[in-house]
Amino acid sequence: MGAVEFIALLLAGVGPVLALARWSGFPPTIALFGIGLVVGLLPGPAPVTMDPDLAIGLLLPPIIYAGTVRTTPHLLRHALLPGVVVGAMVALATMLAVATATRWVLLPGLSWTAAVLLGVAAALFDTRLFQEAGGHPHVPRKLADTLKAREMASRIVALTALALALGTLRTGETPALGEAAMTMSWQLLGGALAGAAIGRAVLWLRDRAGPAPTEIAISLATPYLGALAARSLGLSLAVVVITAALVVSAARVDRETGEARSSAEARISAMAFWEEASLLVSSVLFFLAGLALPGALAGLGGWPFWRVVTTAVGILAMVLGLQWIGSLVSTRLPPLREVLAGEGTAGQVVAAGVMAWASTRSVLGLIVVLSVPASWPDGQPFAERGLLLVVAAGVILGSVLLQGLTLRRAVHGAELGGGGQAKHEEERARQAAADARRQVGREAAHPESFAAERRALVGLRENDEIGDEALRHLLRETDLRKRAGEGDASPGAPPPNP
Repeated sequence: MGAVEFIALLLAGVGPVLALARWSGFPPTIALFGIGLVVGLLPGPAPVTMDPDLAIGLLLPPIIYAGTVRTTPHLLRHALLPGVVVGAMVALATMLAVATATRWVLLPGLSWTAAVLLGVAAALFDTRLFQEAGGHPHVPRKLADTLKAREMASRIVALTALALALGTLRTGETPALGEAAMTMSWQLLGGALAGAAIGRAVLWLRDRAGPAPTEIAISLATPYLGALAARSLGLSLAVVVITAALVVSAARVDRETGEARSSAEARISAMAFWEEASLLVSSVLFFLAGLALPGALAGLGGWPFWRVVTTAVGILAMVLGLQWIGSLVSTRLPPLREVLAGEGTAGQVVAAGVMAWASTRSVLGLIVVLSVPASWPDGQPFAERGLLLVVAAGVILGSVLLQGLTLRRAVHGAELGGGGQAKHEEERARQAAADARRQVGREAAHPESFAAERRALVGLRENDEIGDEALRHLLRETDLRKRAGEGDASPGAPPPNP
């Protein structure tokens, strides 16, 4: 089977595999990884191999963008201390601890570059399984917001460190401390400026785009424009893409007038598009990791398999411990401190445990390893690449299995008092939208009524009276009602002339 046929079969098979896994109750990510592993064990060369630049340039940008564009900047502002600051510190501590322990204890003799890359892969986590387990309605909303903010902070810190590590690997030279600090400062500050510029440019273009399919095509271009800017200017890919996504997210609704920047059709379609894109890319990554594992196992060299397994277990235990310590610190900072004030010290400990257990290792860790070049600048093979893939896959899959299969029970059993809060916030938002509509004195389908509703909802989010989820849900309802009233509106652009 050729590469083209294999890729077509892969894309055609992702949906059925996900459906069967969900029907059987088996974790979809493990099913995809297992199928990839079986295919990789078949005789003959692998049908496809992942180019390192392709992993960074093609797969990483849409995953980062899709995970950020649904978030408002208000979440980061309200969760600054327990989320952003603590998240960055935990990510940095995780990278240092994992790299040091791996280099000196778990895999003695491992190069510092490989150890740092393992630290980067271990520091990345996401909250997808927490959401799939229905965790949000069972914990205080500000705890879920803190988790999301920590996830974004960890991506910025870890992926910026990844750029430095890959630069060292490609040049073969370790930068001095001062040079590394200057490089990181440029990556962060320059990345923020470039991301803001790209976000503004995309908004300007989308204002003039017209039909919804064109707007979504421009939306798809956003993360890749960020990737090109990061690559050409030596900036942090994570910072550029996350900043651009936040700029786009913040400008969806004008806070003063309540007017939306794009059509209701485009907003409804774009939300579904990015959810599907994130799911598809993540699924393909788990399959490719399984496909590459047999070759990686063959490339372990002199490392015994038992030591590799012990290393993966040790790293996962270390990561969970650091996550719990960071989470405990978060529970003692505002606003989580006030939310958990009635729970006492025991409640803070339990909340920290839930936060740590909800922080499952991310598929982005697989991109970290798949992006590693196969050789040094002098042409010598990077012999530890296979080892990195096996250990990273073990950590991520172990996290998905161990935490994912028990997360729902852990969240429900913690009884942190979040039950009913999501419903209360939604009712509060509905009441505020209805009051704003009555004050306008227009019929419900009038454009001024829709603008008043949006203005009221955005005001509630700015004051942290509702969360991103309630805001997104109510704005989507407004879009659906507006779209339903546009009976003669064309759903998309006409096909181009040949």
